[in-house]
Amino acid sequence: MKNNILYSFRRCPYAIRARWALLNTNQVVELREVDLKKKPVELIEISKKATVPVLLTNSNKIIDESIEIMIWSIKRSNMNTLFGNNENESSQEISNLIETNDKTFKYHLDRFKYASRFNSRDSKAHRDAGIEILLSLNNRLKNFSNKSKPLFLVNAQESLADWAIWPFVRQFRIADTKKFDQNHELKFLRSWLNYFLNHNKYPIVMKKNEPWSKQNEPVIFGNHRGK
Repeated sequence: MKNNILYSFRRCPYAIRARWALLNTNQVVELREVDLKKKPVELIEISKKATVPVLLTNSNKIIDESIEIMIWSIKRSNMNTLFGNNENESSQEISNLIETNDKTFKYHLDRFKYASRFNSRDSKAHRDAGIEILLSLNNRLKNFSNKSKPLFLVNAQESLADWAIWPFVRQFRIADTKKFDQNHELKFLRSWLNYFLNHNKYPIVMKKNEPWSKQNEPVIFGNHRGK
């Protein structure tokens, strides 16, 4: 049977979170690393946006939004607790956190980390705006820590919000690692992020692969059960 195919780019936070979800829900895909300066025709043909990640399922369904790839993965694995619980409004909290991350935080992150690319004349202001959002996440985690609960963003339970947001916090940290690591106000957020960075599946998700071509052997991703 034909494999599901994921077009991806190793460092893209959207692609990272898609790969994280696929791996942690035991979905197996053929991973096609994309050279963003020379995108394969096969990607452009199935997605007008031609931005990673794009999942082509073995039933020929095309999913070209990272969150939708994550939702597809979670539903297939019956790990629906990751969506939260409608009865205590946690599912809405999850949605709100992801929306803030994808719209507001990502906006400031780009203009802080890639100031010249975005013609941003005040990267510090964008950094400060990003820090404000990170502090709000840190305070959520601090509240759970004070109650001796696990450090996850919603109801102290691992959820889609954690999976969707950590790659972007990782990218923010990389922009100025020293300042991030020395910011005592982000103590709980750092512990939360380190859970993912030190996870035994992190090296699998971040493994370097050569750009895909038809001539190369397929790279199968996600068949790491039990490892």
